[in-house]
Amino acid sequence: MTITEVRPQLADTFTDTQLDTPADNPADTPTPDAPLVDIVVPVYNEAAVLAGSIHTLRNYLRDHFPFSWRITIADNASTDTTWQVAAALALTLDGVRVIHLDQKGRGRALRRAWTDNDATIVAYMDVDLSTGLDALLPLIAPLVSGHSDVAIGSRLAPGSAVARGPRREFLSRTYNSILHTVFGNGFRDAQCGFKAVRREVADRLLPMVRDNEWFFDTELLLLAERNGLRVHEVPVTWVDDPDSRVNVAKTARDDLKGVARMAREFLRGRGTTDLGPVARTPLDDDFGRQIVVFAKIGIISTLVSLALFLWLRDDTGAVAANLIAVSATAVGNTWANRRYTFGYRGTRGRGRHYSGGVAISLAGLALSSLALANVGGSLAQVLVLLLTWGAATVARFALLRNWVFRSPAAASDRA
Repeated sequence: MTITEVRPQLADTFTDTQLDTPADNPADTPTPDAPLVDIVVPVYNEAAVLAGSIHTLRNYLRDHFPFSWRITIADNASTDTTWQVAAALALTLDGVRVIHLDQKGRGRALRRAWTDNDATIVAYMDVDLSTGLDALLPLIAPLVSGHSDVAIGSRLAPGSAVARGPRREFLSRTYNSILHTVFGNGFRDAQCGFKAVRREVADRLLPMVRDNEWFFDTELLLLAERNGLRVHEVPVTWVDDPDSRVNVAKTARDDLKGVARMAREFLRGRGTTDLGPVARTPLDDDFGRQIVVFAKIGIISTLVSLALFLWLRDDTGAVAANLIAVSATAVGNTWANRRYTFGYRGTRGRGRHYSGGVAISLAGLALSSLALANVGGSLAQVLVLLLTWGAATVARFALLRNWVFRSPAAASDRA
C-alpha cells in the first residue's frame, strides 16, 4: 500500500489556546508543539465539498475551540481531484495536513491517520459535517479530563436531534438493537461519524481491530468495552447528507458479518489485551449493582423454570419436572451471572466458575426435590418450589460472590 503525505512548513502547527482564553478571542499564533487534538477527515471523491468543509471546520476550531488542534485530511484512494484539492489546502492553511492512501476503506484511513500520531487525542468526523460542530467540545472534554477513554457522537441518545429518511433511521436502529442483543453493549450508536479516542488507548486497541472499512467503528467500540474502558456518548444534532458515498446495502451485509465474527471471537474468550497504564482499576466493592443484576437474572430464571415445571408436571411428575426445569436454566443462569453480575467475559477461571455455579444449582435442586417429594396438591407444590428456590437463591448469591467469584474481575476480564 502506497501512502503519501503532504504538509506545508507549518502543516503540523495549529491554533494553540489555553483553557482561560476567551472563546471569542482565541490566540491564533501557530506553535510547533504537538497538538492536543488531531481531527481526521476521511474523504473519497469529495473534491466538490472538501474545501468548503475544511474551511468551515478550521474557522470553527480557530474561533470556538479552546484546545490546540490539527486537521488531517485522509484521502482514501479518490479517483477525482480530491487529492489535488486536499494538497492545496495543506499547502495554504496552517494546521492542515493531508495523507493519501491508494486503497479504499474508511477504517484503513483512520488506522493510518491515527497511527504514529503525536496528538494526545485523535478524532474523526465526516467531511459532509452532518454532525453539528457544537458537539465537538463535549466530545473531546471527557478525554482531556481523563474521565473517559473513548467518546462518540450519538444520534440515538436522549437529547439528540436527527433529520434523515425513514430507511436509514430504520436500518440504524435495527443494527444497534442487534448489537445490544448480541453483546449487551452500553453505547447506543456505533455508526455515527463523529468519534474521538485518547491516543494511548488507540495505540493499544488498533492492533486488535481487523476491519478496514465501515465496521471499523463498531469493532473498536466493542473492543473498548470488552477491555473495561469507558465510552462517553454525546447527543448530537445530525442532518443526513443526500449525496453520501455509502453503499447502504453492502455496508449492512458487511456489518452483520462483522457482528458474527466478533460474537465468535468473544465466545472463544478473545478480544482482550494488556492495556498497561491505560487500564481502568475495577471497584473494590460493587455489592449494590451486583445484587440488583443478580436479582434480575434470578427472576427471569425463576419464571422460565416455573413455566417448564407447570408444563411438564402432569406428564413427568413433580420431582422429575423440577429436575428438568432447574437443569434447563442452570448453565444459562451461571453464564448470565458470570458475565453481567460479576463482570467476567474472558477465559480466566471459566471452568471453575461454571463448575461452581452448576454445583450450587444442583444443591438447590436437591433441596427443592426433597421438599416436593413430601408435598401433594398443585398449589402447595408451587408454593414449596417458590420458597425453596428463594432460599436457594439467597444462598446462591452468597456462594457465588464469596466462593466462585471471590476475586474481582480484572480489566482484561471485564466488559
